[in-house]
Amino acid sequence: MTLGLMSGTSADGLDIAYCEVNAQKRSLKNLASATISYPVPLQETVLKIARDASVNLSELIGLSYYLGHFYADAIEQFCREHDLPTDKIDLIGSHGQTIAHLSMPIQFLDRKVCGTLQIGEAEVIAKRLGAVTISDFRSGDIAVGGSGAPLAPIYHQAIFAREGETNVAVNIGGIANITVLKSNGECVASDTGPGNSLLDTVVRQRTGKHFDADGALASSGAIDAKLLDELLRAEIFQRRLPVSHDRGEVLRILEYQTVASQLANLDTQSALATLSEMTALSIKHATEHLLDGARATSVIVCGGGAHNRFLMSRLRHHFEGVKVEGADAFSSNVDFVEAEAFAYLANLTLNSQTGNLAQVTGASRTAILGKISMP
Repeated sequence: MTLGLMSGTSADGLDIAYCEVNAQKRSLKNLASATISYPVPLQETVLKIARDASVNLSELIGLSYYLGHFYADAIEQFCREHDLPTDKIDLIGSHGQTIAHLSMPIQFLDRKVCGTLQIGEAEVIAKRLGAVTISDFRSGDIAVGGSGAPLAPIYHQAIFAREGETNVAVNIGGIANITVLKSNGECVASDTGPGNSLLDTVVRQRTGKHFDADGALASSGAIDAKLLDELLRAEIFQRRLPVSHDRGEVLRILEYQTVASQLANLDTQSALATLSEMTALSIKHATEHLLDGARATSVIVCGGGAHNRFLMSRLRHHFEGVKVEGADAFSSNVDFVEAEAFAYLANLTLNSQTGNLAQVTGASRTAILGKISMP
């Protein structure tokens, strides 16, 4: 039995999925799942360190080991609440907490490099739980020339692909990403831009709440065409697909002078309605590009954005004539698809199977991903 662990860029909690995985048959069954919320001081610390241009190394190391213990505590709590003996856990796949993701090359000394940093010390998890723990999946893809993201498409392919159908998996977390599963077996994927991150930022700034529950505020606002046009001019939307995005560059959209000034003149409801429309449209535009003339059969939505009724209504508007539904229609848990994905990836690694799709990440070849920590 495998535990998949996932914490997204919003750093609001740890998703845990307890799964039965058959790597040979490429199948997964989610037996139990839960989210253990980050305490507010932990969330604020993660976001501060991820945002700061200069990082105190002692803080970074301390946070990584603290998260390792937090994850181990969370697993023990999860097992108690679900009456699961910890010795029933054979394997743990931990994504870790992203601090930075450099998908675009930077010049460092005499070489251009890409890189990524996910923390949450896996050695702590492995030693405390007594289970083999696999972590740092993205670095393996980057090492063979890929962007390190997205990695979930190999799992999307296993659970959402249907013969004769062209299905689109849409994950709306802090950053939104899509996987297009074509009827001919081809799989292409990309980040699309902001998911919930800008919405959550504006909600926190203006209301003190963590998010717009069910999209209630946005649904009572009006979409501002002028601001929407300005938002869609952002540099990240001009890049050639497929791409992967870092939380920092997504949040910088709100710092553009023209965006900031127009946003300041809107009421909260209309600001959220317009940002939601930007997310929906960027997903639609990226999907059309990757479909390359094909027509989607279904759009399958997972992640926190699947609970935002206003955002879902805008997706249904833009994908008129296409079935837009939650991942639970495909026997997956809409909130835990990414945690399931890392349980799945961990099993691929343990069975010496490759975990990246080179045509998706831009890697020169497929590769076995992750670093193994023994109990």
